[in-house]
Amino acid sequence: MGKEIYFLINSLDVGRGGLTKACIQQANMSAELGYKTTILTFNYNSDYDIITEKLFQYYSINRDVEIRNMYDFYRDEKNVEEDLTKVNDCISSDFAYEKVKNKNGYRIYENGLYRYYMTHRDDETVKGVDCFNDFRYRIRSEAYTPKGYLGKVSYMDFELNKPRQMVFKDSKGNCYLSKWVNPETGNAHKVLLFNGNEIKKTFKSDEALKAYFIEKVVENDEYPILISDARNTDDVMTLVDDEKAKKLIRLHSNHVKEPFDVEKSEIVSTVKFALNNLDKIDYLVALTERQKEDIVTRKNHDEKLLALPHGIEVKNSDAHNNFKKDKAVVISRLVSLKQIHHVVEAASLLVEYNPNFLIEIYGSGDQEKKLKDLIKSKGLTENVILKGYTDNIENVYKEAAFSIVTSKTEGFSLSILESMANGVPVLSYNFNYGPEDIITNGKDGLIIEKNNIKQLAENMNYLFSNPELINEMRINAAKSIKDRFSRDKVKQYWEELFKSL
Repeated sequence: MGKEIYFLINSLDVGRGGLTKACIQQANMSAELGYKTTILTFNYNSDYDIITEKLFQYYSINRDVEIRNMYDFYRDEKNVEEDLTKVNDCISSDFAYEKVKNKNGYRIYENGLYRYYMTHRDDETVKGVDCFNDFRYRIRSEAYTPKGYLGKVSYMDFELNKPRQMVFKDSKGNCYLSKWVNPETGNAHKVLLFNGNEIKKTFKSDEALKAYFIEKVVENDEYPILISDARNTDDVMTLVDDEKAKKLIRLHSNHVKEPFDVEKSEIVSTVKFALNNLDKIDYLVALTERQKEDIVTRKNHDEKLLALPHGIEVKNSDAHNNFKKDKAVVISRLVSLKQIHHVVEAASLLVEYNPNFLIEIYGSGDQEKKLKDLIKSKGLTENVILKGYTDNIENVYKEAAFSIVTSKTEGFSLSILESMANGVPVLSYNFNYGPEDIITNGKDGLIIEKNNIKQLAENMNYLFSNPELINEMRINAAKSIKDRFSRDKVKQYWEELFKSL
């Protein structure tokens, strides 16, 4: 038997950013190297079958990669027959109902009393039902699978409107797992696994349940290698009681808080566990040499630290050299960390002396409305356009002269890597980590002072005004990524590591 590689991540879904992409990319590389490769997920989602298939399509996951979910593992059913329940099947003439505006939902009333809130999928199959008592307290929340059966029931705390107990059921209606939950914290303090009417095993926490899941999955493996890709799976991995298992934690973000002083700033709370428990793992993998050295400076343990970057397939930039010299793009989550409002502020300065430019912003997030309002208030609706989420970044980059990155901090910045791999130079703030590790300033992109909006506007204008320079930078960008961060090169780094474990 060979080595088996497991990537641990709490959840997967379509439309997500860097962490999900990084996990999938690494799993693909592992499968291409010939290793049995599995992504383990730990959340409950009644639509996981649908989500998994979409993931394979949208993210081009290698079909040799297996995705295994903890709840599906404990449910232990295959080939479940469909018994679909449609909305119309649930609403009888004894009830009055109203459609909820702009949502796939109905409020259902019994003799004037609000009894149920029902949600449905686009095909009208029932997805969830919230049940209310006479005093309009939510007493129960039911989750239905795409196959039609009731998969999860949450019994609610009346005052907090949060679960106190959860019951998970198979397609025959049998409970295979239940949890007692603290409604104030959301943490489980008692978890029971069932086999029919027999209590199979009891746990004191979700973490213990998750660790047991991993132990059962790898128990027959000769050389299991566990790689925690999410900070909420780090502690779970260290709980796994298997002497054969090698354990790696892979960082995807900066390890210090603002102002991001590598020597003095406080360690990010989600990363503290990893840095304080290096003795419980085999390696901590950073994405850049600079971050690796910064961590060693703070925590020592040089023997436990590795630096392995993301790899990427380099596109043939010559195939789409008909870029628009007045068009730039931003591809990013629209969250405060990314500071996309700086792009809008810089555009408001630029438009005064160069009105003929277009910046397209692709992505979604909680800052979307604020950005929309800012664009409108600055009178930039013709120059800065929010385009929403895209899963086809190659097409976006085809017409772009350059891309813009204004993050406060990153672990590596996949957006810089993806842009340059598509032959599109990057105008980026100088932050830890990524810009100085990837961009050669002036040759394949520009690195400017962090948070300097005036300088951002000036350099946007400089690039818009120099299409010949853009042409040179496009060639250099693709070549630089191919030489240093190609998938084949990074895959080779990982193969050497796997062989050494």
